Amino acid sequence: MDAITFDTQTCTNLDKSIGLEWLCTNGLGSFASGTVCGVNTRKYHGYLTVAARPPVERYVMLAHVEDRLWVGDRSYALSADEFPDVIDPSGYENMVDFSYQNGPIWHYRCGAALIEKSLVLAHGQDTVSIRYKLLESSTPLEPLRLHVQPMLAGRHFHATTTAGNRPQWQLADRSSARDSLMLSTPGCPVRLFISHNADRFSDGPCWWYNFTLRSEAARGYPDRDDLWTPGALEFTLTPGRSVGLICATRPVAFSEQDAIFANVAKRTESLVLKITDTSEPAQLAQKLAVAADQFVVSRAGEKNAAGKMSVIAGYPWFEDWGRDTFISLAGLSLVTGRFEVAKSILVTFADHIRDGLVPNRFPDESDHPDYNTVDASLWFIHAAYQYWRYSGDHALLRDYLYAPLNQIIDCYRAGTRYGIRMDSDGLIRAGEPGVQLTWMDAKIGNDVVTPRYGKPVEINALWFNALKIMETVAQLAVHSTRATELAALAVKVQAAFGARFWNPAAGCLFDVITDDGYGDASIRPNQIISLGLPFGMLDSSKSRCILNVVQGKLLTPMGLRTLAPGSAGYQGRYAGDQNARDHAYHQGTVWPWLMGPFVTGYIKTLGNTPQSRAAAWGFLKPFAGHLTQAGLGSISEIADGDLLHTPRGCFAQAWSVAEVLRPLWEDVLQQAPPWPHEVAAKAKRAPMAMAGAEK
Repeated sequence: MDAITFDTQTCTNLDKSIGLEWLCTNGLGSFASGTVCGVNTRKYHGYLTVAARPPVERYVMLAHVEDRLWVGDRSYALSADEFPDVIDPSGYENMVDFSYQNGPIWHYRCGAALIEKSLVLAHGQDTVSIRYKLLESSTPLEPLRLHVQPMLAGRHFHATTTAGNRPQWQLADRSSARDSLMLSTPGCPVRLFISHNADRFSDGPCWWYNFTLRSEAARGYPDRDDLWTPGALEFTLTPGRSVGLICATRPVAFSEQDAIFANVAKRTESLVLKITDTSEPAQLAQKLAVAADQFVVSRAGEKNAAGKMSVIAGYPWFEDWGRDTFISLAGLSLVTGRFEVAKSILVTFADHIRDGLVPNRFPDESDHPDYNTVDASLWFIHAAYQYWRYSGDHALLRDYLYAPLNQIIDCYRAGTRYGIRMDSDGLIRAGEPGVQLTWMDAKIGNDVVTPRYGKPVEINALWFNALKIMETVAQLAVHSTRATELAALAVKVQAAFGARFWNPAAGCLFDVITDDGYGDASIRPNQIISLGLPFGMLDSSKSRCILNVVQGKLLTPMGLRTLAPGSAGYQGRYAGDQNARDHAYHQGTVWPWLMGPFVTGYIKTLGNTPQSRAAAWGFLKPFAGHLTQAGLGSISEIADGDLLHTPRGCFAQAWSVAEVLRPLWEDVLQQAPPWPHEVAAKAKRAPMAMAGAEK
């Protein structure tokens, strides 16, 4: 698969290259990230950010390296830093090009010398390898000396370091520094081992002060950071010989460097989808399949969690969230054929269900999951059904998941935490003051920005689908009484949904039915979810009306707006401090993940025809360009509702990637297997047809 590349003009333009971010992950929640120009703009940027309790409790260990090449008596900076009012050094000015594939690769022109610097993060271990090569030099007799200073943070990745909280770094056993260093600080639960093939290590511990983090400043957070270095590694560059260093949380011999690079490249190749189609949609799907792998992580830091998997919702700051995980499951692991990963994720979360609720998230700072969500459990049922659809493994649902799936249904019917309960009309209501339970969950202090208390439209669409899915699973489990009971309830819910949620004045669905019976007529995208689920609730004419309203008022090239322009409270730009951003988060901001239910709903509503598939590709095609505009190779969390729909939030988001990849695979490329209920219906019709033929 081709690398993402940028030429000299882009690399040396600070305004462009500083906004392009790369990411490497290791499947444990640890990661490396930075910018094309080399300036760290976030407190989360670093060459090695380690999950001390995988996949959470992350610490920035190696923030970056200060590297400089000496050609004779002249020096050329490779690194770049921002301090108050100055960029110094400015190594990006010496860049020839940049590429990103298995990791970032920089090329620098330093006089007559062309230098390559590359970085990879080993999968399954907290190890980053940084390599330098002399590619060409027209003055072979002139000595080329490379100086590299590791810059260490040793802080939690949500924090910054200043005068009052600087860690006390310790360099152990200085006598062994010839080929390795061991560093630690009492405030950090992990140690750092640095192996290298330098000619010498110049011991020179010191602090560098006031690195400026411009993205943090723009977001209203502390924007200054101090870093510590133990000294400088000094290398001689010669053609045909690579030099560099390996930083890890355990000793790793420098002799392993080439193998680390080779293993990362081999693993990337293994992620490519098994499809012979070479069309543009297929090419985008291939790129997103590689991106999808970045979010799948092991919960190795949890007690008795051997082999259990989860999903990091987004980089660089999210943990693993239940809602995001199950919206993402098909795109991240089923489309890509990683059924064992999907199975492990389902089992992991099933084991944490309490009172019918799937965890909303596993926090960085706690062993106790949060359960404040109404939709995660319903998405869990949907994801389990998708697993059956793709893998054919119905035994998991029939044997292992049947009890927890039924627990969700029964607890929602009887009532559970946070006011979640089935009303007399069969619909689900949820919510209580100060709690945000749906995916529109922004909260400022005790102020819930979009409370949506009552009966949210997508929750009840998911509830109907959960009943129909569990009817199918009950039939599979030969539990006919349960299947009949759920089928009858589903009929009741469908009738109530059509009667209560249809807004004839707007020709679409109310977003929420409040507890006093009021229908919130805000034009929001939640209604489109009802069209994208496997079991439809509405007739074709109403579905077309909904599709027209959503397409006309909410659709953008980056996804769907969360509120129609012109509505009360609409905010078209997501910027400023956290208060300002949270007020805009679901009040007009665009979310790429919503493109998934929109495209699937579009195909279901208008028919699976060449024309509708071509239109669907037209909706998804802009994401091919987006892969080179923010987080390289990935899709951002959100974007502005107003033109130019600037990418915002996390630069790599799980459900954004998953819910573009999934409809590409299922709806545009037509690669998905049929749903189990479709297979059952077809099998039921077949004997009837044969009987008719015999007559």
